[in-house]
Amino acid sequence: MKYCILLTFFSLIIPTALTIAQESGETPAEVPETVVIGRPEPFPRNPLSNSSLLTPGAQATSSKTTGASLEVITAKEIQKQGATNLLDALRNRTGISTSQNGGTGSMTSLFLRGSNSAHTKVLIDGIPMNDPSGPSRAFNFANLTTDNIERIEILRGPQSVIYGSDAIGGVINIITKRGQGDGELNFSSYGGSLGTHYEGMQYSGGDEKSYYAIAGSYFATDSVSQAAARFGNNETDGFDIGTISGRFGWNLENDINLDYVFRITNAEVEIDNWDFGAPNPVDNLNRSNISDNFANRVQLSKLAMDGRLEHKAAFSLTSYERQDTNVPNTFWASIYNGETRLFDYQANYVWNDNNLITAGVSYQDEEASSDLQSLVNQTSTGVFLEDRITLKNNWHATAGVRWDEFSRAGEANTYRFSTIYHLENKPAHLHAALGTGFRAPALAENLFAFGNPNLAPETSKGWELGYTTELNDGSMMLDATYFRNDFQNLIVWNPTLFVLDNVGLAQSSGVEVTLGWQLSERTMLNANYTYTRTQNIETGEELLRRPKHRSMINLDHALENEKTNLGLTLAYTGSRLDNPGGSTTELAHFMLLNIYMTHKLNDRWTAYFRANNITDQDYEELFGYGTPGATFYGGLSLQR
Repeated sequence: MKYCILLTFFSLIIPTALTIAQESGETPAEVPETVVIGRPEPFPRNPLSNSSLLTPGAQATSSKTTGASLEVITAKEIQKQGATNLLDALRNRTGISTSQNGGTGSMTSLFLRGSNSAHTKVLIDGIPMNDPSGPSRAFNFANLTTDNIERIEILRGPQSVIYGSDAIGGVINIITKRGQGDGELNFSSYGGSLGTHYEGMQYSGGDEKSYYAIAGSYFATDSVSQAAARFGNNETDGFDIGTISGRFGWNLENDINLDYVFRITNAEVEIDNWDFGAPNPVDNLNRSNISDNFANRVQLSKLAMDGRLEHKAAFSLTSYERQDTNVPNTFWASIYNGETRLFDYQANYVWNDNNLITAGVSYQDEEASSDLQSLVNQTSTGVFLEDRITLKNNWHATAGVRWDEFSRAGEANTYRFSTIYHLENKPAHLHAALGTGFRAPALAENLFAFGNPNLAPETSKGWELGYTTELNDGSMMLDATYFRNDFQNLIVWNPTLFVLDNVGLAQSSGVEVTLGWQLSERTMLNANYTYTRTQNIETGEELLRRPKHRSMINLDHALENEKTNLGLTLAYTGSRLDNPGGSTTELAHFMLLNIYMTHKLNDRWTAYFRANNITDQDYEELFGYGTPGATFYGGLSLQR
């Protein structure tokens, strides 16, 4: 019955919006302003503007010339809703579904447009964060806090032309704060349910010659039992994480910019046992996973030809150390180490006001080892070319190609086309994209014990078509997009040969609908709905852990006192399949209601409060794994 309320809301709100737009039709629609490619403002030399996007072309470009499906999460949104980790910021976003093996800090997978969890590339300021020592190089979304984050850009669809391996379902690009203005100090602290507390501090500033931002935080919680309490498990599994991050940059003479970013993370999460073939996990009082991560990148960029040509050369280093404290090392490894080194060069050349050409080359070296596996590595070289062109004042297109060569898995060739067409008689536009993507085998898949050194890259072909329009004199923005992705050469276990093999075939397709509505000067409503149909082509069954239906409504209201802000988020997750112990089962749908409030006490101090799952909904993201009930948190922040 609860999910019917949400679906009924969508069925009422969209017709109502259209009716309002028709009733206000006496005023002629405002035609969008003319936009050309022009000369982008290089980042991080200059701050990103609100209308700029960084991820589609790995450079600052106007959102009005970009045909890709992309969502931006700002630092203001993150702070307002009290999201202290990346997972909380990404949950309920368009095209995304997640599954977590228990409470806060537990292993978390993210599925973008129905693709596998290893098919999303995660970047921090251009640093690849996917763990090379992991079973599939998938990123664990549980161990990244939101400290020092300026914005998160979620780019949906195959993006391998610019970003190479792993960008099959899309790219999540985390852009850290670039300081500007007088030095500003921010301190925040909160506590609440499940023994949770958080302390964080950030200091940033900058001028035309230099900029800086440095942050540190510590988060800890007793959380809930990773193994579900309904099976008699009652031992809580705590989590704590400490993070230090920073960005420093200098605008030197001769139009040179030097930029350095880093992030250090240390985390420990208590976990429970899951025996192979068992239907559900069970308590383990002494077991935990410890992880240490260091990521950094130095980039040198230079403007030439009166700003028409930009050179960018960078070196990134990411290292992972993971330990399972309660695994006997006779058959299973307990310690894993991985490291990724990446050199990349990119040239952006403004041919004229209507044509921007980008070329790039990259060289990457991945290595991994464990206490049972000696060090192995693979290298890759990639070259790409992309052209962003204005065909007419209201029509923009992008075309790109890429070639990659892997030392272990051979070649991968990809392409991508996208376009955006602004209608001439009303504030609306069409957007479309067609492209391919790939994922090279992880080191654990082709070079670890039981791996297959003959594996080839997984591949995909995806396309989308969408329509965006402004309604009600521009107070409402509605977008509807159809997408489809076909996956080939998926790496799965071949029981006939008793080895991993490129024999998997799958497909995902669906519709994404987003709505932004400025109901009044003080009230904003944002909503999304995603329908995703997935299929394993070999078996005809749905892919596991991907719900067909997901939706979210967020209502945000500022009180007239100009000091207090209130908000609520209602999120629905439909039923989906899981496969505990090899037996397929259907997990029930659920709906969660969260609320938040901020109140400005004076010019420096702000109080904030949030409550999650306030109806105390009993639900599971994965079969047999625990989830928190109603939780409440409150705290203070200082800005000076």
